[in-house]
Amino acid sequence: VSTQSTGEAGAKAGIIDKTGQHTLCAMVEKMPRVAYRALDQFHVKNRGGRQQFFYLNYLEPDPDIDHELSFLDMSVLGAIVSARELKLMNHPVIRQMIKTKWGKFGQFRSLINLLIYLVYLLSWTAVVFIYQPWKLEQMNGETITSKTIDWANIASVCVAIILFLCMLVDEFKDLYQSQTTHSRYKEWRSKQIERDLQYVPKKLTEEREYLQNQAEIVRSSKSRYQQDPWNWFDWFCYVFMFVTSICILTCLYGKSLRDSNSESFWYWGAFASEPHWIQTWRTSKSYVEFALWTSRLMCITVVLIWFKLFKYVRVYSFLGPFVVILVNTTRDIVKILFVIVVFFIPTVAVFYHFYHNEGGPWFGGVRETIFTVFRMLLMNDSSYDEMKKTSHTIGDTTVKPEVHWTDFLVCYWLLVGAIIILNLFIALMSDTFQRVFNNAVEVALLERATIICYIEFNGLSYVRKRSFLRYLKEECAPLEAYYDYDDDEDEDVTEQTFELVKTVQSVVVAQRTEISKLQETVRHLTRVLEPGIEAQSNFKFKGSGLSSGSSGRRGRSGPRSGDEKR
Repeated sequence: VSTQSTGEAGAKAGIIDKTGQHTLCAMVEKMPRVAYRALDQFHVKNRGGRQQFFYLNYLEPDPDIDHELSFLDMSVLGAIVSARELKLMNHPVIRQMIKTKWGKFGQFRSLINLLIYLVYLLSWTAVVFIYQPWKLEQMNGETITSKTIDWANIASVCVAIILFLCMLVDEFKDLYQSQTTHSRYKEWRSKQIERDLQYVPKKLTEEREYLQNQAEIVRSSKSRYQQDPWNWFDWFCYVFMFVTSICILTCLYGKSLRDSNSESFWYWGAFASEPHWIQTWRTSKSYVEFALWTSRLMCITVVLIWFKLFKYVRVYSFLGPFVVILVNTTRDIVKILFVIVVFFIPTVAVFYHFYHNEGGPWFGGVRETIFTVFRMLLMNDSSYDEMKKTSHTIGDTTVKPEVHWTDFLVCYWLLVGAIIILNLFIALMSDTFQRVFNNAVEVALLERATIICYIEFNGLSYVRKRSFLRYLKEECAPLEAYYDYDDDEDEDVTEQTFELVKTVQSVVVAQRTEISKLQETVRHLTRVLEPGIEAQSNFKFKGSGLSSGSSGRRGRSGPRSGDEKR
């Protein structure tokens, strides 16, 4: 409250301390609503001239001063990204800062990263098309020659693996740089807290507890690299790509040694004298199985790296909200999968128990039964006739499941699986879509800001970064832009309505609290005064009885009237 009152009184919000930290960065972390109000100081409107001015130079450190924390991202936008405050993304000053940085360096760097990843993606997709284990055994056919297949496999695999190694090296560099920077920040912040604790008297226990809690928060904090879930998904993909690369090279090398000719590109004379067990393995059936499993692993890897493409297109305005919605729906998929497993496993057991037919196409084994029950979930009734024909032999008697029992099981699974579970899944996805869509634009803008901060801190050189800060200081103090007050009025009405609703809600809550307190006070007074009221009422009742009795006696003993005398 004091900070907000100070800001409303005219205190400047664009002050930077001696360490280089911006006052707005602390407000973003501790008081985001106050920070939203403070950002209004850097936005000036001219309704008559349809102009607006943004003082963006106050949101970044001074390029001519080297501060103590120059190794950190000390911009206000970086603080908003770290705190993930969606409401601050709606402020015109922050939107203009994102637009300026995106136009200066973010768009070009993002496009370069996207093109590099597309080349990497297409190289692995080409490996899937070209590398096929059965073609390695058919190189002497009429349409495929050994030399063609050798060079096609070699070129596609080498390009894919080289690009994979380059991206892996970049990932290690990002991880090392992020962890090093965060470790330096934790060390600096811990020293500051320890220094503050030395000047806090022992009597101020609340202040000491607050500083100790801050120290614990700093110790348990994670770097910005670890906070991004896409980085964890990257490492998951890298593990698959590393194992797949080893398996592919093993298969190609084994094929070249089995050919044992010097004309083959993959023939290395130094390895001609291998142990006997390796030569035996290359000529056995297990080598073929290994090659087939390599193909399966390679296909899974390609699916994963294609899904990773969403990470690079989330920064674009026309795809960012869609990516946000798609990522948030994965939680609903996990929920509905749990429900399906609860109903699916006992249903598979029941169908296998009654309709197992050794060697049959539908219920010949556990795998066939699982697939058949899953097809029934999608309204595929091709196995219904075979279920009615299934029979079991008990001694000399052939027993068939009753038709009514078969119909009951099929109807049960179609009702539960195809109607209830699938419609529940659709309803859950629709609810998530509507809920996420309301904030999808802000979240997509936050994702763009995240990429911009990453490029600015890790992708720009020292000279390029200083040049951009100097541009903000010289050209964006202020930055003039067109102003449409009609849109601003709509935003003001929305903001005023939101504030009015919150005010009414707070008043209603306060009134309910006061009413409950008054009711509790009345009940307490009733309990306290009830014995006295009962005693007073009894005393009045007895007093009225005594007064009536005495008045009767006084009537009889008093002087008599003339008629009574006579």
